[in-house]
Amino acid sequence: MKHMVGRGVGYGKIIFFGEHFVVHGAPAIAAGISNAAVVEVKRSEKNTIISDHKIVPEYSLKAIANVLSVMGMKGCYDVSLKGDLHTFGGLGSSAAFCVALARAVADDQGKNPTDAEINSIAYEGEKVFHGNPSGIDNLMATYGGVMEFKRGKNVSENRFERIVIKKPLDLVISFTGKFGFTTKMIENVRRYKEQDEAEFAQMMDEYGDVELNGRKALEKGKIEDIGKLMNANQSMLQELGVSDELNDQIVKLAMENGALGSKLTGGGGGGCCISLVKDKEHAEELSRVLEKSNFQSFGTRVGKY
Repeated sequence: MKHMVGRGVGYGKIIFFGEHFVVHGAPAIAAGISNAAVVEVKRSEKNTIISDHKIVPEYSLKAIANVLSVMGMKGCYDVSLKGDLHTFGGLGSSAAFCVALARAVADDQGKNPTDAEINSIAYEGEKVFHGNPSGIDNLMATYGGVMEFKRGKNVSENRFERIVIKKPLDLVISFTGKFGFTTKMIENVRRYKEQDEAEFAQMMDEYGDVELNGRKALEKGKIEDIGKLMNANQSMLQELGVSDELNDQIVKLAMENGALGSKLTGGGGGGCCISLVKDKEHAEELSRVLEKSNFQSFGTRVGKY
């Protein structure tokens, strides 16, 4: 029997280690989170988008057209975006939308594409939002889990390796209330590098140790070590000038309230921060504290959802 409504899911993501350093050739470690975009589609005379989340309809409609085109679809859809993934900057919400959309359309059509096919379809939708995306957001939205990512000269040269973590991790995600401009932050880092090549090279080496040890700590479930290494990564991001005063405020508050580690996630200059906590109860407590300081916050989980 044919579905009246097609449905699909795409996961949000955070970056444990490596934003900005990944642009300059270092590996980064990203993780899918339990919060997801849920898309429902129904065949229609023209493409429409409806959501309670903050969206830019113009971009969403272009992404819908891109996704349908690459899937070889001639018809149109009413698209409804739901789920508990906020459209804050840095959580891969646009990629999660594109993945969920591709899965929903496939569901409606009675097709069963592979994850690899969904990933490449979603990448075409992501281009609307990010021009020349790295590919990491749609990868995490499709597959979830934890991945080490190394950027190549182009998308086909990107390298991904799944990391099996010892146990699920609880985190708090907090929004600064300000959308960061990733391109501007990338430019700031480029300038920092040009001003002192030797200093930047030394920081890249230090970051390489953080990433390597971070991977080992994730694999062994050494939660305190993961937190310390997140803090080390955050110190470097502060030195690079991409962690603004709101990012710094969240990190300070989180650490004062028992977080094991706290750092920005994504481009910085605002956007979101992540704080590693002991368990779900601690996540709820810390979220309340951060909410009192006017930072929208919620608990999430990496690993088993």
